[in-house]
Amino acid sequence: MNITTIINREIPPTPWQSGEKIPWNEPAFSQRMLANHLSQEHDWASRRFEIIDQHIAWISQQLPNKQSKILDLGCGPGFYTHRLAEMGYQCTGVDFSPASIEHGKQQAIQDNLKINYILADIRHYQPTEQYDLIMMTFGEFNVFKESDIKLLLNNITQYLTPKGYLLIEAHTFNAILTYGQQAATWQSYKTGLFLDSPHICLEEHFWNEQQTTATTRYYIIDAINNQTIEYASSMKAYSDLEYQQLFQEVGMTRINKLTHTQWPTCDIFTEKLHTFICQK
Repeated sequence: MNITTIINREIPPTPWQSGEKIPWNEPAFSQRMLANHLSQEHDWASRRFEIIDQHIAWISQQLPNKQSKILDLGCGPGFYTHRLAEMGYQCTGVDFSPASIEHGKQQAIQDNLKINYILADIRHYQPTEQYDLIMMTFGEFNVFKESDIKLLLNNITQYLTPKGYLLIEAHTFNAILTYGQQAATWQSYKTGLFLDSPHICLEEHFWNEQQTTATTRYYIIDAINNQTIEYASSMKAYSDLEYQQLFQEVGMTRINKLTHTQWPTCDIFTEKLHTFICQK
């Protein structure tokens, strides 16, 4: 792909058509991303441990039985599953980033913890047992098409125990709207997330009012060979009522939103993420 691709690009892009996500599942990319997950200097890849520990404390209050089974969808490097397993919970973590899953496995071995880590796309993962808590955090919910998220919810809620919890931390409608209305930017890097060699990253955002979807498109221009690589990701926005309807459609009857005291989001995500706790 050369630079004429940028000139002739589709404007605005069709959501999810240029790509569903940035390449989390590519080994080299996932290894570079892992460094950001592990950083305690920021919260944009994974939260700092001081925030995660507050979430763990809240979860443990809801599940007094420390033998409870927990499924973390989009578990990343296993920061939640590892801490929960240390408390005695039986944990399964699913993610399609190979570096993150490998890190989680190695940490579990190092600390002699029995955690079931699975490298898979959570849309295609089929649970094999019931869980007392199924969780999906940090806005992962919104990166899927509505049709995909409905299938995912229908699948996973069948594996909740009768009094089991579904915990979903998702983006607010306004957060995704604002993201989609951002101005285009560019930046040069000697090494970065998309390439470990010098490159320029062009980034543009679009808001699709009809589909209430924000799409971000990235063009990575390699300084060594002048080739251009295109990536894209989209996020679907839902109102509070639409979230509730999605949960009700899969049999959730008790739907509550957690306060920021119960489930803090960290400063950069204040008013951008909210968390629902649901039961059948």
